[in-house]
Amino acid sequence: MAKSEVGLGNQATLTKIDKLRELNVGALIPLPQLVAVGDQSSGKSSVLESVTGFSFPRAAGLCTRYATQITCRRAAEKRIFISIIPPPQCRRADQEAAA
Repeated sequence: MAKSEVGLGNQATLTKIDKLRELNVGALIPLPQLVAVGDQSSGKSSVLESVTGFSFPRAAGLCTRYATQITCRRAAEKRIFISIIPPPQCRRADQEAAA
């Protein structure tokens, strides 16, 4: 079996991990993940940029204030899908401010 057919280099393995994560199985079974933690302006976004090749905000007042989940896959065609899902407490605060 070739090295690319096993482990985290295998598309089928990565897809299964994503499905388990969607089912919140990560609380029961440790799923592979990379976590960037540190003080403000300590280089977390730079690490994520290096891993993904995507740019993150760098101006004063712009920053990644929420948990950011990035899922990357190798595919024949290049495509990017981005969504922002604020946590429930932020949605409630926005609704109360609009009222």
